[in-house]
Amino acid sequence: MRTSLIETERIEKYIHPQGNVGDRLLIEARMQIDGELAERVASQKQTYQIIREYGRKQFRAEICQVQKKVFGDSAYKKFQTKVRSYFKF
Repeated sequence: MRTSLIETERIEKYIHPQGNVGDRLLIEARMQIDGELAERVASQKQTYQIIREYGRKQFRAEICQVQKKVFGDSAYKKFQTKVRSYFKF
């Protein structure tokens, strides 16, 4: 279990460059020798990509909700007019 945690930390430092260059080179060399390690690194990178995409999707949804509220509610009419004047709507 401890070895797995240490390896996970090394993969994290490789994916998100935090360690020194020597550590990165060591991981790259190990990936050339150990196909399973290369697969774990690729899996972890893919996981981070999925998480980023999900986060962006959620953020866009929040922005759309705010936009609908601010530009759809007459209580914000003064603000709407001011913003539209900046962009010549």
